[in-house]
Amino acid sequence: MDSDCGCYYNGQYYQNGQNFWEGEGCLNYCTCNGDTGDISCEPSSCSSWEYCQIVNGEYGCYPLPQGICYAVGDPHYSTFDLLTFDFQGTCHYVLASLYNDTSGLQDFQVEARNEPWMGLPVSITVEVFVMVYGYQVDIKKSDPGIVWVRKLNHYSANCIHFIIISNKIVSN
Repeated sequence: MDSDCGCYYNGQYYQNGQNFWEGEGCLNYCTCNGDTGDISCEPSSCSSWEYCQIVNGEYGCYPLPQGICYAVGDPHYSTFDLLTFDFQGTCHYVLASLYNDTSGLQDFQVEARNEPWMGLPVSITVEVFVMVYGYQVDIKKSDPGIVWVRKLNHYSANCIHFIIISNKIVSN
């Protein structure tokens, strides 16, 4: 058989060397061997930050539509792809944002401001900023229980703050 030939599998044609996920749940990853016309499949699955979905009639692993990242302590970070690290910088940092113009996703940015802690060679997060839907939400260590919300536009710097009292948010 010519190596330019492909394979047929479940009524679908695949080119030599083409990989595909087989069946619901993406439990097998298959490859077409054009030399033999055979399909070989290995048990596999999507990663923990992916899900199995049909796109253009074929199953595939795609990034989860949401993810979790966090900063905690002096500060310890966990990224969307589940990597963890410590970072003792004492500046203003971007923690998360859209990397490019991603269709269907709202533009957002999460920033944090770190300061030195008690003269030690460690830092702590003292302020977190979330910019989304035309607003900036600030949470400050210096204002426990208060969340500052500011509309972002070129003409106004109006601030509203919310006070959290007994798990209820109160605007003043």
